Amino acid sequence: MRLVDGLNYLELAYSKNQLICLKTILHEHLKWNKVYNISAHRDEKNVLIYQILDSLTPHDFIRDGRLLDVGTGPGFPGLPLALFFPNTHVTVVDSNDKKLAFSRHIKAICNIGNLQIVHKRIEELPTTQQFDQIISRAFRHLNGMIECSLAFLKPDGEILAMKGAQVESEIVDAQSTHGNCMIRLHKLPHIVDEQRMLVVVKQRSA
Repeated sequence: MRLVDGLNYLELAYSKNQLICLKTILHEHLKWNKVYNISAHRDEKNVLIYQILDSLTPHDFIRDGRLLDVGTGPGFPGLPLALFFPNTHVTVVDSNDKKLAFSRHIKAICNIGNLQIVHKRIEELPTTQQFDQIISRAFRHLNGMIECSLAFLKPDGEILAMKGAQVESEIVDAQSTHGNCMIRLHKLPHIVDEQRMLVVVKQRSA
């Protein structure tokens, strides 16, 4: 699959600059991985599908405001989302500074002004920082994701947890533990081999 074909499949409109920046992410990822081992995806096809396009599959759910990407690694899904949602301030957080260096590199060469990069565990962030949305991909069991995110979520905010197809048991566990939350499941466009799901979690009104 070519990058343009993937964006068209996702029904994402894109500018020339966004396309150039996505190609830059792709090529720089391949170069960096040879030296720094920033992810398990080592060939062009896998970086394109599993890093770039997969990161953009929840685009219909992203809104203006403040978005926190937890456990971002080298910057996914935060980097592609920041590129496509300039009215959303995206903060990417990870405890691995070596991987975050890739995000800093891409931010500089693509001039992504709405991107903030933070080298911390989410538990180390000040709770004065509040977000409209908190997104994660392959970060903890759903229960753990909810527990570590609620303190940073605005009252009307939502958690967006990107999961695999076998997520039902995680949802059952989370519903029994977090009765104060509404949990909904949505199918995302089928880009990777496994069907990707999005769990949307909102706090119930008091």
